[in-house]
Amino acid sequence: MKKVGYFFLCFVPMIFSISIQIFLSFPATGICMMAEFAKALISGNRISIMELYNNLMTAITTNTFTSLVSIAFSLSCIFIFGFWYKQQFSGNIKEFPKNLKKPMVFLSIIFMVPGLQMLASMVTSITSALFPKWMEFYEKLIEAAGLSTDITFLMLIYAVLLGPIGEELIFRGVTLASAKRALPFWAANLFQALLFGVFHMNVIQGIYAFFVGLFMGYVCERGGSIYHSILLHILFNAWGTLLPTNIMSNPVSAGILLIVSIFVGIAGFFMFRKNTTLHVVNILPDSSDM
Repeated sequence: MKKVGYFFLCFVPMIFSISIQIFLSFPATGICMMAEFAKALISGNRISIMELYNNLMTAITTNTFTSLVSIAFSLSCIFIFGFWYKQQFSGNIKEFPKNLKKPMVFLSIIFMVPGLQMLASMVTSITSALFPKWMEFYEKLIEAAGLSTDITFLMLIYAVLLGPIGEELIFRGVTLASAKRALPFWAANLFQALLFGVFHMNVIQGIYAFFVGLFMGYVCERGGSIYHSILLHILFNAWGTLLPTNIMSNPVSAGILLIVSIFVGIAGFFMFRKNTTLHVVNILPDSSDM
């Protein structure tokens, strides 16, 4: 019965994290609403309810509002799921992993980033070509989140640093650790990657997030520490956020980048395998507990 319990526990981190995000949006929206009322009172001008509503909608769709809510969400997840991972699953998040102190392991993770980015890009391109309406919906979400404009410092902090740490603790931390108590590692890794894809709540991101999640689960397990997947996730997001988009508009530069990225990514993967040892530990309940 414990295996069944741990299987259903796998769903809790994703559902709980989405609930945190929704919960945080209410007080943030309330603060914006009070600010709009205060502006109206200070100005002394009569403003209709519709005008106040329009001003509120404008305020909560700005890049700054989205960034602040996202940062608050990530900080909450880092604290909650970091504590959960450490207490229930004995996740070692205080001690820096020995593997990352090895220059070849650190370098191999850096090398894997371009290849993983190209994989995500190819999956996205194929999916959008087959289902263009999914891509249209995704682009509207990106625009609504303020990510289609120039990236701000606050959004950079979220997208490159806090977001990856929080998501790794949720999925490669609590979710994967729980799944490994009910399933063999390969199945647990598939399951956490699937939940990671669902977490993004749109098909385009969800599909490539599934493949990225699979890879990060393997890196976390093979490296023996969640710090490996956190580093990979941070570098992956940094590449996608900071790399100039116009570099892919030129066929020559795009082709060169594709070839080099694939070659470097494969080299990084085999460097990582060579310098780490897979110690898969599935903490399954005894047969007497089933």
